[in-house]
Amino acid sequence: MAAKLKSLDKDLEFPLEDFNLIGRSPDASIRLLDGGVSRQHATIRRDGSLFWISDLGSANGTFVNDVAVTTARALRHGDRVQFGTGSFVFDNDEESGATGTHASSTQALHTIALPVKTVKATLLVGDLRNFTAISAQLSAEEVAAMLREWYAQCEQVLKSRGAVIDKFIGDGVFAYWHGTDAETRAKATEAARILSGPEAGETPKRKWLKDHMNLEVHCHIGLNIGDVALGAMGRGMTTAVGEAVNVTFRIESLTRKLQVPVLAGAPFLDGWQEGLSLYQNAGIHPVKGQPDPVEVYSLIDVPTMAL
Repeated sequence: MAAKLKSLDKDLEFPLEDFNLIGRSPDASIRLLDGGVSRQHATIRRDGSLFWISDLGSANGTFVNDVAVTTARALRHGDRVQFGTGSFVFDNDEESGATGTHASSTQALHTIALPVKTVKATLLVGDLRNFTAISAQLSAEEVAAMLREWYAQCEQVLKSRGAVIDKFIGDGVFAYWHGTDAETRAKATEAARILSGPEAGETPKRKWLKDHMNLEVHCHIGLNIGDVALGAMGRGMTTAVGEAVNVTFRIESLTRKLQVPVLAGAPFLDGWQEGLSLYQNAGIHPVKGQPDPVEVYSLIDVPTMAL
């Protein structure tokens, strides 16, 4: 049977599809008539056997086991999920079906420290600019369609250039490449240029929004390189963490302040001679959570590079 959300307060359950938009809007795929729930509150997205939950900047937040969802996280069978005043349990038959020896073996595996290794990686963080303000003008169905289209575009652009998509975070994406050689940095630059460029807005939904509602959806990108801890952090999940990842998110946030679509940290250009012609210095800026200011470079508008 399919995974579902089961209400802990009422006799309600909601089967989960590949993409689910939770909110108060009449056309949300999971509609919750709760004053504490935003029109477009959160999403649950299936990726393989996992279901990832993301908050969409809701007024009152989304919680899993009483912990606020601040980045995308995978749900586990039995997790308690809260939207507004309503509480639900995540029920996934694929996980709960393990019985007997198999269940014991699975439980034992979860107690083993899974290997984590430090590697050098090229990092990319992307985010849809002004998504919250734009989504407030759209129906839940339109928001869901826009996010599905955005996710598909990210997967096509990033994976075709060798990137690993670590996670989608509501209207954002975090991806990385193994290694930091010149070719990898060129591929990351090309992916950033495409996702932030005018051709990205030619997808059917974004073109419709521009033509019929005068709403333009733009993507901003932060790039960086550095050491990351890479490994299995839970059942079926491999993720990259570390200070370099945190800095990359902060670099992406600087794109709003500097009003440029793509910024790269200084390490991204260090030792990459060819890259110096593609970027221009955008100054040194303080960023949240970092003791020292960060030097960044903005991507110059150039034609598509042949890789």
